[in-house]
Amino acid sequence: MDMEKYAGKLKQFFSKDLRLKIIVILGLLGMTLILISQFAQTGGSGQAPVQPQGMRSAEFTNEEYIRHLEERLRNLISEIEGVGRNKVMITLESGVQYVYAQELRRSTDSTTGGPAGGAMAAGGRVQESIEERFILVDTEFGRREALVLTRLPPRIQGVVIVCEGADNILVEQKLISVVTTTLGIPSTRVSVVKIS
Repeated sequence: MDMEKYAGKLKQFFSKDLRLKIIVILGLLGMTLILISQFAQTGGSGQAPVQPQGMRSAEFTNEEYIRHLEERLRNLISEIEGVGRNKVMITLESGVQYVYAQELRRSTDSTTGGPAGGAMAAGGRVQESIEERFILVDTEFGRREALVLTRLPPRIQGVVIVCEGADNILVEQKLISVVTTTLGIPSTRVSVVKIS
């Protein structure tokens, strides 16, 4: 039988050289470990691992972004002496902006007004055209999408802080300073009002 023939050749192969045996066994062991690690990463389903709930990609909706910022700002200003109870409201000027990779192609077309073959005569002209195209990449889902160079966060239009300590000028100045430094906006976009 063919199986006995192959088994005999395998025995003969492994009986010759100890180093060769070790190399073949280590190679097979390495391939087995790679297969096991691939199987463990996908959970045995053959699909990409699913992210745990609450752990999403860096994509935020505008509302999630505002809520997240308001909560962090509220926690920060609560630590300032004299602020007391407070509420924070943030408004956006614009949402997330994407900057896409582009390819520029320039072409120049020159015409002459004089005889053919000569230098460009006084009546000649040069016409230049520029073509801009987005650079497309293949996604894991088989679609082609524009290559994103960077993602700019939403721009903040203004911040309103309503708190107990707003009638104290020092507290108001501290609040404005903290908000303008934290969010990178001018003081004219920050309003501090006493809570009722």
